[in-house]
Amino acid sequence: MMTADWTHEYFDDTYRRLFLDTVDPARTRQQVQQLLRLCTVLPGAVVLDVGCGVGRHSIELAKLGFRVTGVDMNADYIAACRERTEQLGLNAEFHAVDSRVMKLDVRADLTISLWSSFGYYGEIGDLQILERVAEHTRRGGHVVLDIENRDYIVKHFVAEEWHEHEQELVFEKRRFDATDGTVSTRRVVLSGGVRREYHRVLRMYTVTELTALLEAAGLQPQRWCGDYDGSRFGFESKRMIAIAER
Repeated sequence: MMTADWTHEYFDDTYRRLFLDTVDPARTRQQVQQLLRLCTVLPGAVVLDVGCGVGRHSIELAKLGFRVTGVDMNADYIAACRERTEQLGLNAEFHAVDSRVMKLDVRADLTISLWSSFGYYGEIGDLQILERVAEHTRRGGHVVLDIENRDYIVKHFVAEEWHEHEQELVFEKRRFDATDGTVSTRRVVLSGGVRREYHRVLRMYTVTELTALLEAAGLQPQRWCGDYDGSRFGFESKRMIAIAER
């Protein structure tokens, strides 16, 4: 049975090893460059990364001279961010905090939440995050949300799949609930004779639904893109990138 907040168990060292540490650094650099072309911010600007994970976007932005603050609820991920920035001699801050209740001394020129780091807490909890995002973004600043496109997921829905990662097997079984717009995932990881099971419930938003949430939080959607390259958003877009203004 799932706990009230599944994220504490789901985002652990196994998730980091399988899904965070395996991202090609070249892909991260490309995403950051494309992101900066979508939003007119220059080095020296303040950037807040909400749900920063192990800091792959935050650290790349810090390398480019941005004043970066990253937040994530996983203290181990935050420790990894701090260790990496210290090794690289970068000036960036990272905080282990629940983004629904964060209170930081930050007024960002650009606030980002990337790679489906949004949609974990239902509409009420997700609105709380957007309200905190608005509070931490200056007037005229921009907010970028990168999530999966619900229309694409529904049309190309994959109910079951598995893949190998080195000596590990990863099995996933998914169910889409059209009444509440959630995708429930059961993941089983087999590694060295050890079996670990994880559960996730992700709220998939339509453009109309996400627009309503953004506006309720005091953010005004300005543009919708289908990917970091600024491509037009449509049914066949795998990503849904919302660019809003505070």
